Amino acid sequence: MELRLEPVTLDTLFREAADNVRAQLEARRHKLAIEPALEPLTVTADRGRLLQVLLNLLSNAIKFTTDGGRVTLSARLGDGGRQVRVAVSDTGIGIAPQDQAKLFREFVQLDATPSRRYEGTGLGLALSKRLVELHGGTIGVDSELGKGSTFWFTLPRAEPTGS
Repeated sequence: MELRLEPVTLDTLFREAADNVRAQLEARRHKLAIEPALEPLTVTADRGRLLQVLLNLLSNAIKFTTDGGRVTLSARLGDGGRQVRVAVSDTGIGIAPQDQAKLFREFVQLDATPSRRYEGTGLGLALSKRLVELHGGTIGVDSELGKGSTFWFTLPRAEPTGS
């Protein structure tokens, strides 16, 4: 898979992602909060692929959060300013610790029963992992059953212009 790398400003990408999921948010009566970074953050990335990762994470957060919940999108510097950490947090159902390691494998759905409540192919997180890793980053989850989840990924920060 080939990446078309360019400087991507995260606040602009966040607004685009929010516009893309607005109908999903409204249908479930969710609130989306975009927490601004302390400074404008830019990464070198394939804009379309990075948007795809954000949309996968946002769609999952919306899907697995009870109606009227809250989804938060944020970014901050990490690793001494060399990385940017992007996070999508929700007030959803959460994920048991023993299930968290399985999440990023292809075709994995935690509820495989015929009466499962949530639709999907089980490919979104596996694809997101592959895309983040192609960008030189990592992806993970912090979650607690009944309290929600935070899916996060890190990417190398773009070198500031003029340096």
